[in-house]
Amino acid sequence: MRKIKTLISLILAVCVLALGPVLSAKASATTYTYTLEIKSGSFEFPRTQDAYLPDKTVTSLGLSKPSDIFITPDFIMYICDSGNNRILLYDIRTNTEVGEIKGAPMKTPTGVFVTEDGTVYVADKGAKAVLKYGADHEFIEKFERPTEPSFSDTNFDPLKIAVDNAGNMYIIGEGVYNGIIQLAPTGEFLGYFAVNTTRISFSQMLQKILFTRDQLENLSMTVPTTFSNIFVDKDGIVYSTSMSADENSLKKHNTSGGNMFKGGIVGWNDMTDVFVDKNGIIYASSQRGYIEVYSKDGEFIFEFGSFLTGTDIAGLFTSLPTVAVDPDGYIWAADGDKGYLQSFKPTDYAKMIFSAMDLYESGRYEESLSAWSDVLRLNQMSVLAHNGVGKALFHAQRYKESLEHFEVAENRNYFSEAFWEVRNVTIQKALPWVFLAIILFIVISIVVGRIDKKGVLKSKRKAFTDKILDIPVLGDVLYMFRVARHPNDRYYDIRVGNVRYFEKKAGLGHGKATVVGATIIYILSFIVYMIYRTGKGFIYQTVSVEDMDIAGTVAGFFVLIGLFIISNWLVTSINDGDGNLKTVYMLPAYAFAPLMIGMLVIVVLSYAMTFNESFILTIILIVSIIWSVVNLFCGLMNVHDYTFKETVKSIVMTIFFMIVAMIIALILTIMFEQLFNFITSVGRELVLNVL
Repeated sequence: MRKIKTLISLILAVCVLALGPVLSAKASATTYTYTLEIKSGSFEFPRTQDAYLPDKTVTSLGLSKPSDIFITPDFIMYICDSGNNRILLYDIRTNTEVGEIKGAPMKTPTGVFVTEDGTVYVADKGAKAVLKYGADHEFIEKFERPTEPSFSDTNFDPLKIAVDNAGNMYIIGEGVYNGIIQLAPTGEFLGYFAVNTTRISFSQMLQKILFTRDQLENLSMTVPTTFSNIFVDKDGIVYSTSMSADENSLKKHNTSGGNMFKGGIVGWNDMTDVFVDKNGIIYASSQRGYIEVYSKDGEFIFEFGSFLTGTDIAGLFTSLPTVAVDPDGYIWAADGDKGYLQSFKPTDYAKMIFSAMDLYESGRYEESLSAWSDVLRLNQMSVLAHNGVGKALFHAQRYKESLEHFEVAENRNYFSEAFWEVRNVTIQKALPWVFLAIILFIVISIVVGRIDKKGVLKSKRKAFTDKILDIPVLGDVLYMFRVARHPNDRYYDIRVGNVRYFEKKAGLGHGKATVVGATIIYILSFIVYMIYRTGKGFIYQTVSVEDMDIAGTVAGFFVLIGLFIISNWLVTSINDGDGNLKTVYMLPAYAFAPLMIGMLVIVVLSYAMTFNESFILTIILIVSIIWSVVNLFCGLMNVHDYTFKETVKSIVMTIFFMIVAMIIALILTIMFEQLFNFITSVGRELVLNVL
């Protein structure tokens, strides 16, 4: 999806270049704005209304390799002009240079941060130090490599810097894998504030298990990814970015350094900078030229921008190392290769969304609801807007109305909370009627019991049930429930081919295991399985039907059962099992009853359960699976007349044969595909060159 977006942006950029006067007359956007939709648990990025439009392109400052920018509340931008070894001060309002910080001890500045009192901190890679300047831009202090033993032999080449309200410094060091370096206002080393975790791949895990110590020493070390930038907001909260391969490329840290964005964020894995405005809105830049906007909770709002080389188009970047936001909400970014600044003006659409978010955060839910409704009128399928409307309705205690919006936005967490409230009200209203129904049932049972002292009604009911069960096919299908209750006895009946004499005499011999009955059970099992896969309540139905591979599901279900039957028959034929192909065919079918019941119960309960009760559904599924597996195990042991040990052995060998068969089928499929492609290419060549 992201590759498609990049391609679209490139095509659009070329069109802008070729038809500039025409396009610029219609719209000033040079890139699309994307928002987030979640469908069946997967992320999609549809195009939405333009959130930001290119505004100023500043090329007159003579910048060389700008690596970091910081904007103060008085609209002064501090630009880390690394190529010119200086910090340039630029007034956004007047579009003029208003000063610079340069000269010794500054060498190669790569990061800059300005505190509320105007103190300037510079991360200087060349000087291997953090430089501190006063509000008058006079040099105050130089913080070099910490001397504490706990810092050990760690390199100290500061790349980025951020400072909290207490004066503590958070430093990103080049090649430092231990985490973010934290220094006290005096320069004392306080420790590593946070560290990126290391994820070991499956192959690396196998190497650690199987390789010798010498072999492991020859492998390259697995180290955490390093941080790329850092920021501290007005409340002292620390944010960081990483060139990470997972969803943790942007983090919001708590006081202990942990990530407050549980589950990570949606975004690129090459983030270069982060900035947080006065309202808590988070802005991040990626190396490939995209700017992403998030709520204070890490919820994806917008994304725009693109990567472009060789052409100068406003809003598109060759390299995007840094981003910042001025007090008016304009986004500023610098092209690290071409050395210019680019600003982006928020559109009315973006302002509406930010206004709605601000109203919600301040507790003005009715006003927030009105604002989000205005956004929905512009974009009916906006996930962000439906979430906003849903949350506003939720906090206004209009829970039932909020459910629809949370369902459209696929926000299952909030849907679960709102549904709990709706269910609670429903239960309170229905509870008196439930108690009344229970009392009536008890009273009727007592009355019927006293009237029918001779058991006439009971015998008639039993006769009717027996008549139903004596229907050949129906009785054969319902026999699986008798198997679930007494698997050893019933599978013995399957082995000998009939029911026992004493059971017939006692009236318990209704139905028996047959091939027709087993076939019907397989079909019913598949229907129940598909209902389980597609028919659960919204909270638990994470994949929609249209996104499922129905053909693959059907084939997989019946192929696995067929493989098990054939493999087990072959294995037991080799190991002197008593069961023939017919009995092996019936074995799995008559073991399915608990699992079928369990799946149906889960489907029904999924419409009445919230996330808090999900463990109940899990227990039901586990119990039903274990019950069915035990039934199947008893069937294999009785039908083949095996001991416990022999049964385990036959199951292991059956699974092995199934795996071998699937591997062979895969190899044959690949070979036939290659053969088909070869014949097709030969035929094409014959048509073109011979005929």
